[in-house]
Amino acid sequence: MMSEPRAVATGFITFESQPVWLFSFSPKQSARRKRTSRMFRSLTVLALAAVTACAQPPATQTFPTPTVHTPGTIKLTYVGNEGVLISDGTKAVLIDGLHRKYDDDYLNPPPDVLAAMEAGKPPFDQVRVVLVSHVHGDHFSAESVGLHLKNNPKAVLVSDAQKMGDIARLYADHALIRDQTAELTPAWKQSIAYEKDGIKVTLLGMKHGSDRFWWIKNLGHIIEIGGKKLFHFGDADNTMENFAAFNLAAEKIDIAFIPYWFLLNENGRKLVRETIAAKHNIAVHISPQNADADAANVKKLSPGVDAFTKMLEERSY
Repeated sequence: MMSEPRAVATGFITFESQPVWLFSFSPKQSARRKRTSRMFRSLTVLALAAVTACAQPPATQTFPTPTVHTPGTIKLTYVGNEGVLISDGTKAVLIDGLHRKYDDDYLNPPPDVLAAMEAGKPPFDQVRVVLVSHVHGDHFSAESVGLHLKNNPKAVLVSDAQKMGDIARLYADHALIRDQTAELTPAWKQSIAYEKDGIKVTLLGMKHGSDRFWWIKNLGHIIEIGGKKLFHFGDADNTMENFAAFNLAAEKIDIAFIPYWFLLNENGRKLVRETIAAKHNIAVHISPQNADADAANVKKLSPGVDAFTKMLEERSY
């Protein structure tokens, strides 16, 4: 029995600089031929759609224009995990912001934001002081810190020997930025002050949470800028002994950045209320995997607490 003729390629057309083959069929119009014809038409449509999609330029993230700074206030811009840009409108502090992709459980800066930080582009061109609480990858990248300093000669890294050692070991051009570093290493329960361009920072020697990270040097920071006093303490151990030596209530902190797990139990909430005693508390380090639910839970447990959950989220005080 003679088989029915198959589709024959008769040529091709060019669509979006890509070839698309054309087929012809015998005139016999059996039901099977009609189904086959419809199938080939559908495949042709799908092929055209695929070619069109491939021809489109890749989607790019757009770095939003920062909001106008209100005179007499400080503006906080969230850059993931515990990273914050703190600006008075003309100069800024960047703390724990220069980090790269670490894990999907963390809020990693997207490529355009990371590129702007590393290149010292607006609004990160205002940075005069770079701070790092500790060397874990969700808070710190030696390469990112080095690039920012190289591209922003007005900025100075103020941190302890552990971070400086990592930069010297991991950033190839470390010799070029050596004059933009100030190495200060307070012992546990001790503090050291530093001032630059009207910004005052007090570095606090604190223990990192969990005994398995005994080797991590964790710094707390009291930051004074634009008439406000802010407290950032990295992943400090949640114990009274770790905080008591600094008499924080007497500092009259305006804004404290609180790792959200401190707010999940009464001991942590009491430490935040009575020992830190800030006017405003902002929960940070909330995983993007469950951000809305975790932020809502924190606000329920600690009424009045704010929360950072989205990249480049802003607050003004």
